[in-house]
Amino acid sequence: MGGVEEFAELHKGGFIANVAKGVKPLTRQGNYVEAYGEEYEELVKKHLEGDANIGVYPLWQKNGVWMVNWGAVDLDEGEISDVHSNNLQKLLTKMGITSWKEPSRSKGYHVWVYLEAPMAASLVRQALIGACRIVDVPTREVYPKQESLAKDSIGNCLRLPYPGGRTPGRQEVEGYSWQKFTKEALENRTPPAIMRKLLPLHAATEPKKLKYVDRGFRLDGEFLGLAKELWEQHEHEDRSKALFGFATSLIWQEFTYEATLDWVRRFDDRLQKFTDRTDRERQLRNLVDRAVVAIGDRRA
Repeated sequence: MGGVEEFAELHKGGFIANVAKGVKPLTRQGNYVEAYGEEYEELVKKHLEGDANIGVYPLWQKNGVWMVNWGAVDLDEGEISDVHSNNLQKLLTKMGITSWKEPSRSKGYHVWVYLEAPMAASLVRQALIGACRIVDVPTREVYPKQESLAKDSIGNCLRLPYPGGRTPGRQEVEGYSWQKFTKEALENRTPPAIMRKLLPLHAATEPKKLKYVDRGFRLDGEFLGLAKELWEQHEHEDRSKALFGFATSLIWQEFTYEATLDWVRRFDDRLQKFTDRTDRERQLRNLVDRAVVAIGDRRA
């Protein structure tokens, strides 16, 4: 049978979350507690015994690459989630991937995949999203939820299965004690080469990008309407909403795509929504692309 150390090994990640009441990072003397090492194993033991309730933030960094030891899909849409999780598991099994279905605390399910060796977070996320798309499973809660992290960010955590104080039949794999589950999950971890076989599914199901004919002609900074109002506003409660509203207003005012992107970049310099992100340019272009679609729909 598997033991505490083996259960901890399966779920290693970046940092630990305290999920006893709500969800928040666990800290010691102002520092996040890492999801590996002796303290982590002690907390896992308490989790299994019912003296703690923890989750793990999966991303950790090695040589500048964000890595994970596991992936998961969180399905929480009522009875249909049972169907979704079964369909996803069937596909994964066909691809040679062992997965584990865990009823979550209330009405949903977690489908876990454990890796034989760490993989880049981007590859694991894309692999699972591709699998989900093929069988029409929602992709809103695919873990890891991020491919990389900005400075001082830790991402999103997932609760670990088998908390000691769980409701019978929930937060456990049906028919498995935590010891039996741990032993079999360790023995059936997925090799990275097998996980990569899902990547073509992601590429094949990637939505085609809208071809945009740039009919804008303006390059200046003479904003009107919402863009002017947002630009002159000193504080923004929702920075994402402000950036999107700013972009849509500029497209509506017939600024060119590149001019809109440039002004959105300058606006972001002030708001600092994406300034620390390694994928900042991609995020800003995606935002302007969505603004183009939104304005196109309004004009149609």
